Amino acid sequence: MMFRVISILLAAYFVLAAGLQYNDPDPLHWMLLYLTSALTCVLAAIRKDSLPLIYASIGMASIEIAITADGFFTWLKAGNENLIVAKMSAEKPYIELGREFLGAMISLVVAIWLWYRKR
Repeated sequence: MMFRVISILLAAYFVLAAGLQYNDPDPLHWMLLYLTSALTCVLAAIRKDSLPLIYASIGMASIEIAITADGFFTWLKAGNENLIVAKMSAEKPYIELGREFLGAMISLVVAIWLWYRKR
């Protein structure tokens, strides 16, 4: 029962994250990642896990992590602001990239968790 509750809460988080992407400069692939992550959570909650969908989530999240990693590591080295509440600006692109990196990392961790559980 606890697994189902956690899966549904994670699905709700991913749907919310997808909805917040509508005003992003590159919303489509982020919305696709988050909605795929939400679907994997819903399917896991109803015990209809799909390994191919979990593998797709892992692949999509890994690609996004690779794309945004440079910005995240720049923030680790040079950024002194809180990544979550800092205002984005053209002078500090690492803020947006760092946030995207963390979002993709959350998707990856959840997908690996679901894969491990399904295995």
